[in-house]
Amino acid sequence: MSTETSPGPGTTSSSFDAEPTAKVRAPWITGFVFAGLGWQVASQVPSTFTVPQQIKDIDPAGHVADFAWVNTIGTLSILFLGPLFGMLSDRTVSRFGRRRPWIAFGGVAGAGALVFSGTQNSVWGVGLGYLLQTVFVAALAAGMVTIVPDQVPTGQRGIVLGWGGVPQAAALIVGGVLVSLSKGYVGQYAALASLMVFVLLFAWRVGDPQLPRERREPFSFQAYLANYRIQVRQYPDFGWALATRFLMVLGYGLGTLYTPYFLSDVLGFKNVGSDKSNDSHLLIVVAVNSVSTVALVVIAGWLSDRWGRRKPLVAAGSAVMAVAAAMIAVHQTWGMMLAAGAVLGLGYGVYLSVDGALVTQTLPSGADRGRDMGFANLMTIIPFALVPPIAALLIKFAGGYAALFWASAIASVAGAVCINRIRGVR
Repeated sequence: MSTETSPGPGTTSSSFDAEPTAKVRAPWITGFVFAGLGWQVASQVPSTFTVPQQIKDIDPAGHVADFAWVNTIGTLSILFLGPLFGMLSDRTVSRFGRRRPWIAFGGVAGAGALVFSGTQNSVWGVGLGYLLQTVFVAALAAGMVTIVPDQVPTGQRGIVLGWGGVPQAAALIVGGVLVSLSKGYVGQYAALASLMVFVLLFAWRVGDPQLPRERREPFSFQAYLANYRIQVRQYPDFGWALATRFLMVLGYGLGTLYTPYFLSDVLGFKNVGSDKSNDSHLLIVVAVNSVSTVALVVIAGWLSDRWGRRKPLVAAGSAVMAVAAAMIAVHQTWGMMLAAGAVLGLGYGVYLSVDGALVTQTLPSGADRGRDMGFANLMTIIPFALVPPIAALLIKFAGGYAALFWASAIASVAGAVCINRIRGVR
């Protein structure tokens, strides 16, 4: 790792809570995007491709229940460790800065956890590997989500986070290709781990000012617990921004997480023997959705910077997402599934780039960006933990998949309503 300790773009070593003013350059953005690819692949791909299949090969009869508890443990670890790692990064005293150590450690340890998971041949071993993955990726995220408000000025965050949304949207495609081209679980996990080299390169090259020891606030367990109590009256804009993110991600999760089951139960695409009809059609839907997301994510971020307005674009993205959910709720065919997937991706692309910039502009304290961004990041995790029980109730008791998609539309519209309650950001 480089020993450079000069302040990053737009920062000074004497003012850690001030807003940055100098724009970051193209090499910074490029490094951030490629580091984001390593981070997002490690975060999204194992739970989608490798872990479920690995568990099914080990325990064909009980794989559904096995994956449920493995996934739950991973999700719970992030709920507790995300804000904790954020607080610790705010208080990190290192010659390498506050964020770089967490990015580098998370990258190295996360790669090791991925390789370890590939060597396991028991459900408990896979569960332990997945737990380690989520823990170390949470450490990596503590640095990655905070370095933008640390170093990128407000007027540039839309385009930077727009580019940052590209790997988030493309992670499943890139990871799926790597998994399909690799042999055995060791090879598959090693291929995913190899992308962590981009994380390490970013940590090595990015500037990050050193926090003076006398400025470090003492860690308090009481303050850590207080992270889970949002002071809405004191910081209403932050509360409404979190509510918007929660509802938008919930709407997106309700509209996408049960796609494999919808393809099988409603459209009749099933995996039978060598015929992987469900898998192939799922990959097509994912590709259509990801491409349409990438198509607008950078443009929307750039437009929000030039326009100087975030809220109208977030509201527009939520409305488009609601339209996509209504389309498939009304007419459930393969053609409509593809059309709705494309429309959903367009709306989510607009939302994805602008929401991140908007949240950074509502943070309560510049000195506690790591803590606050860690909590904001939970609003992208908790909804996905709630989708399965909500979906199960809707599908069984409220009218099937149509009810599920209508719920997705309602959540997206509710997110648009919440965004209009923010007063400090246009």
